[in-house]
Amino acid sequence: MMATSDIAAGEVIVSVPRKFLITNDSLSKIYGTQHSLSSHQILALHLVLLLRDKQSWWKPYVDLLPIHFNTMPVKYTKVLLDHLPTALKEEVSQQKEHIHKDYLACMKFLNSRPEKIEPAVTPEEYEWGWLCVNTRCIHMTKMDNMGKGGNIALAPMLDFLNHTTEAKIESGFNVRTQCFEIKTLTPYSKGEQVYINYGPHDNLAILKEYGFVLSENSYNFVLLDKEVWDLYSEIESKRGLEIKKQILEGAGYSGDYSIKSDEISFRLMAALRLLALEGTTEPGFSRRVMDWHDVVMGQTDLISTDNERKALIMLQDICKKADKHAKHEIAVLSNIAEKHPEAELHPFALYFLRQIWNESIEIIQHTLVYLTDKLSRL
Repeated sequence: MMATSDIAAGEVIVSVPRKFLITNDSLSKIYGTQHSLSSHQILALHLVLLLRDKQSWWKPYVDLLPIHFNTMPVKYTKVLLDHLPTALKEEVSQQKEHIHKDYLACMKFLNSRPEKIEPAVTPEEYEWGWLCVNTRCIHMTKMDNMGKGGNIALAPMLDFLNHTTEAKIESGFNVRTQCFEIKTLTPYSKGEQVYINYGPHDNLAILKEYGFVLSENSYNFVLLDKEVWDLYSEIESKRGLEIKKQILEGAGYSGDYSIKSDEISFRLMAALRLLALEGTTEPGFSRRVMDWHDVVMGQTDLISTDNERKALIMLQDICKKADKHAKHEIAVLSNIAEKHPEAELHPFALYFLRQIWNESIEIIQHTLVYLTDKLSRL
């Protein structure tokens, strides 16, 4: 959406009247309130039924909705799904299960009603509706506060506004005007594209939830949980692994080990500093763990120079392995379409996934440069 005139910070750029919102309140007049469906579930089902109704008042809006979501990981075939980063692959699997459970809940609801829907809603139809809601819903305030499972709604027009992390906005339901409004806190000149902001999401989250990535995203990070746990299993005995996992869990430092271009997470260093402590099953280890707790609690910066060096070398090895893996994925993805023509891979899905791995390589290499410098000064 382009600015047709100069827009000042503080101006309302979108105002959607209440009658054009699909909300908990409007749907309760159609489906009642005596059901256990969440807002997302009932909105998705409603979209499917609207799509079937060629005489619907909402047809102009429904006709503007996507016909497919093939750039979203949840729609990838196994050929492409196997090349997602580990954490994203797990999240996509959970999302698939979530959609299926929501479908079964909606089918139970429809079967409980006297008027039957023919033909029955298919899993594919419901998945389309679910993804429409997931990629396009707005979060309401000061209206329909009793919505089950999240106070969300659908509104026309908002599809025309693209996301950027730089945009600053305020949004919500304005009780005085009875409209859902988006106010920009960023000024625009005539002819500039006007943006909204979905929130502080990295490209993995954006790809999973919306099916695209940003060319530049300061929120990007690389998750190294698998690599850290693999190293733990490689270095520690079975009993030693159990002891150190219990320590991490007890201190709230189990998992979520990440790096960014300019940052190594404290959680990651905490896990590696603990791993660098030797003699896990020997007498005196509890004393060394107390030193580790002092660092975790911020009472001191280092356990020892030797421990810090070991932890950084471990991270260096982890990053080198992650870098090698990412480069392998790029190589495989470069000709995967030719090797698997039967998969009919969406070109943008491939492009986005290659970008994800390229971003990982860039972050990892920045981290390796930092580690080399840091180790040289220890």
